[in-house]
Amino acid sequence: MSGAYWRGDPKNPMLSRIYGTAWLNKKQLDAYLVRLEEAAKRDHRKIGQEMDLFHLQAEAHGSVFWHPNGFVIWRALEAYMRRRIDEAGYQEIKTPQLMDARQWERSGHWGKYRENMFVVPDEIPHAPEDGQEDEAPILSGEADLMALKPMNCPGHVLVFKQGITSYRELPIRFYENGSCHRNEPHGALHGLMRVRQFTQDDAHIFCREDQIVEEVRAFCELADRVYKDLGFSGYGVKLALRPDKRFGSDEDWDKAEAELRDAVVAAGMATEEFGWKSCPEKARSTLPSSSGT
Repeated sequence: MSGAYWRGDPKNPMLSRIYGTAWLNKKQLDAYLVRLEEAAKRDHRKIGQEMDLFHLQAEAHGSVFWHPNGFVIWRALEAYMRRRIDEAGYQEIKTPQLMDARQWERSGHWGKYRENMFVVPDEIPHAPEDGQEDEAPILSGEADLMALKPMNCPGHVLVFKQGITSYRELPIRFYENGSCHRNEPHGALHGLMRVRQFTQDDAHIFCREDQIVEEVRAFCELADRVYKDLGFSGYGVKLALRPDKRFGSDEDWDKAEAELRDAVVAAGMATEEFGWKSCPEKARSTLPSSSGT
């Protein structure tokens, strides 16, 4: 059981969410219970406290307080990633946390992602009048809106638009350890696995059409090297196809999807029936999804 607010709104009454599982026989049930016990021993929230790595508290729902011991690990991982991206020809940048709502409208996030964004008015609130110090600051309600970035994409596009002078400069590869915020419901938060504030090591490649296959191939090889260095030898790569709601013609999507397939094949990650894998010795076939591209 767990608590959940009606419609995800903390102003609504708290409800009880009940989870249940069903098994074909007692042997399967016993194996499941053993897995639960083993998982509890390895709960990262418990380990984080025992090793003095980080903590979470109600004053910052969904955000992590990193302790010195934990931040040593953070810095080591960040330094490792910087070495890898420098070798691969990426340029590290940093983009603003707050941007005008009109920019998010142009990028399409405002219409699709508004409910998951933290929005603030672009004004200095008036202080309460004398004798009303306990009252909240006063906002006009007429100010333009700004939003904390839930992702880095629009900022990278703006940096690209400032610097490009010729197609001969392509490809340009931007990388950012970007701090992002997403307004997740309180009931959905779960340790480090589901948070409101996180750092996304994010990259965007700007290239010509004739460079797409080579750039995606190189990225697949970079990802494979990183995952193997970190001990993940059996990960799966999945090609995401066109969603129902999309921009562009079907011809453009046909071409883009074909180029992605060609790149994954060129990187040696393809398996039969449109599945993708991490390495020749350990393939894992999956069907393509239709979540986006």
